Amino acid sequence: MQLTSTDGAVFELRPNGYEYPDLTTAGELDANWLIVHGTVRTAAGEIWTFDDPSLTTWEAQELLDWLHAAAEGRLEPSDDPGSDMVTSTLMFIEPNLAFSVAAVEGEQTMLRVHLSLEAVAGKPDWSAGPKPRIYEYSIPFRVDRAQLLTAAQQWSSDITPFPAR
Repeated sequence: MQLTSTDGAVFELRPNGYEYPDLTTAGELDANWLIVHGTVRTAAGEIWTFDDPSLTTWEAQELLDWLHAAAEGRLEPSDDPGSDMVTSTLMFIEPNLAFSVAAVEGEQTMLRVHLSLEAVAGKPDWSAGPKPRIYEYSIPFRVDRAQLLTAAQQWSSDITPFPAR
């Protein structure tokens, strides 16, 4: 899946495989962790990647559903994506990634991709200064609904080889 903002920021996310490929006990959490590869390019030109078991198979499906809901305009924008009351923010067990809707303007949606912990470990200037709190670092993405639908289709294809076990 790829999101490309009108300002040049790019976020790519792909599942690379199960964290424990030999563990197949149905419904067990450890059998359903996916290692995901992320590539980030900010509008300012910073580029980094990460590889980490950041999502379960169930959460990968939740991301697909969230992308469809965002594309269809069914998510309410929020100024405070960390609030427990905000249902348009998608968070996961591992707090490396989160997604939220900042604004909707006609066919354009302003999304935020929130990155923490392992998802920002490779960020070029990360050695300077304190690490941000969970979800404090976010990248805005202005995208249109067609791009969100394309991202959802890409993500659906990406996760198909990795069903819940």
